Amino acid sequence: MNEKHSKWFRMLAAALMLTGMLSACSSPSKEASQDASGGAAGKDPVTLKVEVFDRGNAPAGAGPVTDNFWTQWIQKNFGDPNNIKLQFVPVPRNQEVDKLNVLMATGDAPDLVFTYDLNTINNYVKSGGLTELGKLIDDHGPNLKKFLGPDVLSYGVFSGKQYTIPAKRPLQHTQSSYIRKDWLDKLGLPVPKTTEEFYNAMKAFKEKDPGQTGGKVIPYSFSAMNGTTISTPGVLISSFVKPLSEEDFYATPELLKPGYKEGVRYLNKMNQEGLINPDFALDKDGKTFERDVANGYVGAFTALAAHPALMGPGNVFDTLQKNVPGAEYAAMDPFTNEEGRTPKAIYDPVGLHILIPKSSKHAAEAIQYLDWMSKPDVLFTLTNGIEGQHHTVENGFPKAITTDEAKKTFYNNTDIALVINGKDFGSQDKNIEATSLAFPSYTELAKQTIKNALKDGYTNPRFDRPIDSEIKYSKTLADKAQEAVVKSILAKPNEFDGVFDSKAAEYVKLGGQAVMDEKRAAYKEMKK
Repeated sequence: MNEKHSKWFRMLAAALMLTGMLSACSSPSKEASQDASGGAAGKDPVTLKVEVFDRGNAPAGAGPVTDNFWTQWIQKNFGDPNNIKLQFVPVPRNQEVDKLNVLMATGDAPDLVFTYDLNTINNYVKSGGLTELGKLIDDHGPNLKKFLGPDVLSYGVFSGKQYTIPAKRPLQHTQSSYIRKDWLDKLGLPVPKTTEEFYNAMKAFKEKDPGQTGGKVIPYSFSAMNGTTISTPGVLISSFVKPLSEEDFYATPELLKPGYKEGVRYLNKMNQEGLINPDFALDKDGKTFERDVANGYVGAFTALAAHPALMGPGNVFDTLQKNVPGAEYAAMDPFTNEEGRTPKAIYDPVGLHILIPKSSKHAAEAIQYLDWMSKPDVLFTLTNGIEGQHHTVENGFPKAITTDEAKKTFYNNTDIALVINGKDFGSQDKNIEATSLAFPSYTELAKQTIKNALKDGYTNPRFDRPIDSEIKYSKTLADKAQEAVVKSILAKPNEFDGVFDSKAAEYVKLGGQAVMDEKRAAYKEMKK
């Protein structure tokens, strides 16, 4: 073979080899195609980054939130079979929005992130920072779609497109009211069923001091309304609000609803008569409130229903029992409106919103992870643990094992099971029963507080598009509303109207009017 032919033969061989390589790249083998859902066999695993809250409450020996019993269980049961390496990215719970904003801005956000903050979500939608999820869910999320259902998923639709995956919230209760039953018994009074009966009981607690507190009694207590607290007078105030048209309900902020001012005036009256803690606004973390309850000074309060801080082992009510033997709180629901109902805001049927940033290269794998998590057996295990290790079964419900070893491996499940806020046993009654069983010393009290919290409950209006003025002014308006309420409660009676009206006017001027106008227009568009 001469040099010319040899050179031509080498070129032909190289071309054939290149063609084969390109063909292999563009036409995957049958085996590789069949394994596409979990990464082709022999290929390096895909790394899927998932946000996880770091609450700083891990028991000794549990391991960090990024590497513990449950992250390892997920890796073994989902990651390894699908050739996916899970990497959990910690975000401090009390800084979650700020930290998420930094991660999103720098392009370093995990493939799966989440938040409860709708203004943050609206900002991301508006700026184009989120992956559109509709087709991804259709293609990779049959279990996810079945578990959440169309109503829950609809909360993740913004401007007609699915941008978030809302977690399902089986129980929507928020606030319930509590009252010292032993004090009522001592005075021969019933558990109040109306606002008037509540007021009369508070007056009796102040004047007769049935707990013998030596003048330290606080008939009705609550903490700062803009702090990280579980107690609030909001249910009492809102019971004074007048009925609204649907459009006004959507467009009018709480502070400006007709009747709201009278609810604040009622608390002003209670303050003048020494029936509340006058320093409530200073109690940002609620610790003063909790201490006063535990010391037996508080006659009544409104707080989150069935809450671990109150009823969990070793918490406020247990401490009260030690400090004041025989002390007992009962559930009450007395704050009646002009129609005789006891209205109160409850949660939407969704909890946190799960997001996939536009920067993610693994959106399909992220949906596959959530789809796996939505399978009934997987979700039950994630939310209840493993039978015999984390729970036993009593009367058809899992009962937590409370040994130190069990607690060590079962402390962060609520944060790991992203697709649900709480536990779901198939019906509201079963969910209430199961939730109350988590408080063995206060089961009946917990159950009644949940029922009271749900009674006459209403969800706040939801718009299917970002409200730009609300995004712009939300922090300013929240601060101004807080200032209006606090200063009005503490004002002298003859100055109340002037204080409230001037602060309300400032609220309108600082962006409140713009928000109302935009919401009213958005409501009309939605109704077309």
